[in-house]
Amino acid sequence: MLPTMDVSALVAQMQEILAAMHTTLSSLDPHVHDARLEELEKERGDAIQALSQAFEAESEALGQKREAERREIAERRRREDEERERRRREEDERLAARDREEDAARDGKLRADTGRIEQETDELMDRAEEEARAAMAEGRAKLTALQERRRVSISVLQITLPLKY
Repeated sequence: MLPTMDVSALVAQMQEILAAMHTTLSSLDPHVHDARLEELEKERGDAIQALSQAFEAESEALGQKREAERREIAERRRREDEERERRRREEDERLAARDREEDAARDGKLRADTGRIEQETDELMDRAEEEARAAMAEGRAKLTALQERRRVSISVLQITLPLKY
């Protein structure tokens, strides 16, 4: 049996037991757990929403950063293309100037060679004409001498051979 207690102590003990039972029964109430689950679900939803918002903000910032980087790269490439095109134009101009110089030198050499050949040919032609004149003069002189000898021979023949008619 139970040790004897004072009634007021027993009533107080009984009230404590009933309060503990009430707390225990309250904790067993599905509405209390449902409220806790709803609170946890709300916290989870809020946390996921906050993560999603942070992800979206980060994605937006990253997208802007990437776009800026692409613009910088495009601008750098455009400048490189312009520089490369400028160097190509300069190279083309140098090549064209070199070609013009080579062509001018070749034209000058052609004119000089042509002039030299014309002068040499003119000199040779002058010599040939002079030789031809000398040969003609010599030929005439020889013919004149031969004609003179022929006349002499004819005269000698006429003197030695009388003519018979």
